[in-house]
Amino acid sequence: MNHKISELQTRYSLSSKQSIYDRIKALHIKPVRRGEISSDSLDKLDNLDKFLKNNPGAALSDFPKQTEAITTSKLDLSSGQLDKSTEQLNNFNETLQLVEAIARHFAANQDPLAKYIGVNPCNYGDKFQRGNFIFEKKGKIGRQTAWKIKFECL
Repeated sequence: MNHKISELQTRYSLSSKQSIYDRIKALHIKPVRRGEISSDSLDKLDNLDKFLKNNPGAALSDFPKQTEAITTSKLDLSSGQLDKSTEQLNNFNETLQLVEAIARHFAANQDPLAKYIGVNPCNYGDKFQRGNFIFEKKGKIGRQTAWKIKFECL
């Protein structure tokens, strides 16, 4: 069921329509049709209104971001009906932090030669060793010097 945005000013006893649009924007609500929102969006606005009335002086940005419910559907084979159940993601923020930490770890360790970059081979002559790598000058490729790189386990 859809609800008219024009009726929300009276519903929440607000002095201006702009207040309604500020709340809609803060909750990232998209109208279903021009001037109408869904029942789910109305529930979100109701929760925000309760929060603001229970916390005088609180800003829209102080409203806690609630995790979205995930709907899973299961098919009951005996009746052929779908059983829809919802679960809350209680540990969503913890999971997100773990994924971000793993991503940072892999991003930092993606280039195994990164610690050897910045060596100026001109200072070493035709052959030099850096770590387990042996660099040997082999001529030119265009205007660049060609190097043969060997890896030796020590």
